[in-house]
Amino acid sequence: MVSKLAVLASATALSTLTLIGPAMAQIKIGIVHSLSGSAASQGIPQKQAIELAVPKEIGGQKVTLVVLDEASDPSIASRSTRKLIDEDKVDVIIGPTTTPGAIAMAQIASSAKIALLPAAPVSLGDARDEWLFNVPPPPMKWIIPTVKDMKNRGVKTVGFLGFSDAWGDINLKALQAYAEEGGYKIVAEERYARADTSVTGQVLRLMAAKPDAIFLGVSGTAGVLANVAVSERRFAGPIYNSNGVFNGDFLKLGGAALEGVYGTIGAIAVGEGLPDTEPRKPVVREFVEKYNAAHGAGKADAISGFGYDSGILVTQAIEKALPKAKPGTPEFRAAVAQGMRDLNRIPGTHSIYTFADPAWPWGVGDDAAFLVTVKGGKWVLAK
Repeated sequence: MVSKLAVLASATALSTLTLIGPAMAQIKIGIVHSLSGSAASQGIPQKQAIELAVPKEIGGQKVTLVVLDEASDPSIASRSTRKLIDEDKVDVIIGPTTTPGAIAMAQIASSAKIALLPAAPVSLGDARDEWLFNVPPPPMKWIIPTVKDMKNRGVKTVGFLGFSDAWGDINLKALQAYAEEGGYKIVAEERYARADTSVTGQVLRLMAAKPDAIFLGVSGTAGVLANVAVSERRFAGPIYNSNGVFNGDFLKLGGAALEGVYGTIGAIAVGEGLPDTEPRKPVVREFVEKYNAAHGAGKADAISGFGYDSGILVTQAIEKALPKAKPGTPEFRAAVAQGMRDLNRIPGTHSIYTFADPAWPWGVGDDAAFLVTVKGGKWVLAK
């Protein structure tokens, strides 16, 4: 005969299990960004923006953000990815900040069959890319406005100065890929490490080649060095940048030396100048208001906007995945990835994202970027 104590204990255990069930089914989103190191000026605002974009609950399920610092180091990014997957059992990962870290993380995430949203555009060049959902447009997209501007100016020769890492590589490849279409020839190629404190030799060699324009494959505050060095040599032609330099500290550190340099960036840089029919305009306005309210007036910028877009996309993918599987399971990870692939024409602060269309393997179209220039210490739409 079962005692009343045993029945009570059994009922208590059942009650406890009932309470544990929903908690174990909570959605976990891993965030890996440079919260220290050379790319921290990009990683910190992106992480802050993700936190604003992702709600506390999605589809009635609690959302937990597991945040790790990859310290601008690819090896730390790799270890962080393994921890998120093996120990924290996250359902999707956002980050990292830099291209070297993104390449390292992409290999691990794809092997584990978990969706990764890198903040630096990467491709593994094979079937593993089905687990990668780049938020910043790749060089092959954002360089289009730059190439058009060079063609309009009659630029025939270009000098290249970029980082001596994967980010520099993909910038150079994009510049090379459009050379025939743009009608220009690359006459000099120079590199420097992100931690370098001088690029005098590289700039002197660039100037000696007498290019009509200079393209800088750099990003973040480490990219200020190259821009200032070229500007101080009074280079007469246009100086173009990638979309990696759009954080507040870049303009602050470069000061007057950056006046007149060019870059390409998404809708956020020209948000209020967009027509009211542009679907990105209200998203830009909402983000700027929310981010500045949380972190201070004027703090919202293009780099933090990429983080906000990541949060928007992940939230919608999770909403699509919830009816199909339980969070914390391999099936749910796969469903989240499929949810990303099913996203179609989703407006963000930068681009209009479509991962459903095979014609858009990078998630963005040719309308992803605008040509901008520094005027009066601010980025404005170039004329």
